[in-house]
Amino acid sequence: MTAAHAIVHNKRKVSTALYMMGKSYFSYRLVSAYLFIALLLAGCGGVGGDPGTSKHGEKEALVSAPVRQESAITFSLTGGQSASYILHAASPISKLRHGHREFTIDIEDAQRSIFIVFYGYTGPGSYTLTKKTNGGDVHISLGNAAPAWDLSLQPEASCMMTIHSDTPTALAGLDRMQGTLACPHLFSSNPQVPKPSVTLHDGSFDIGILVES
Repeated sequence: MTAAHAIVHNKRKVSTALYMMGKSYFSYRLVSAYLFIALLLAGCGGVGGDPGTSKHGEKEALVSAPVRQESAITFSLTGGQSASYILHAASPISKLRHGHREFTIDIEDAQRSIFIVFYGYTGPGSYTLTKKTNGGDVHISLGNAAPAWDLSLQPEASCMMTIHSDTPTALAGLDRMQGTLACPHLFSSNPQVPKPSVTLHDGSFDIGILVES
């Protein structure tokens, strides 16, 4: 092989080597680009996922109470009457009205009934009911010709009520409400069957309440 041929041959070797190096470098860059795109897509996968699924894969449930329209209240009386009572109602007639501020619990069971009302409801919390400050009243009747007691007969007398929960149900216009009630003094209100005043304690209710406005 002549010197000229050797030079040409060496140049071809160098060119081939450079070509192979360039090809390997291009393949490396192409693989790297593919890996980068794959990682980017994997990282963004959660953004386009199910909006109702948390990052842990658990469905986020809307808070709502079961649709139960029945109501129940339990309480005990001592003083002029010593007994415990449970009143049930199949359909709700208790109501929140006038921007939810007018609050009424009304439960009738056979001839027995309890009626609780006041103005100024703002949601779960503790309330003091008095006729003088918020029109508060608690009325208990044990029947048509039976004893009855009423808070409003003494304008400054009070009852304490706590609303523990007030949760909308899946039925529009119906909430589920739970709370407690206590009255140091309720005053006899049926002149046909006069009785000494009573103390209401251990009052507890779980009711369906209609939301009218």
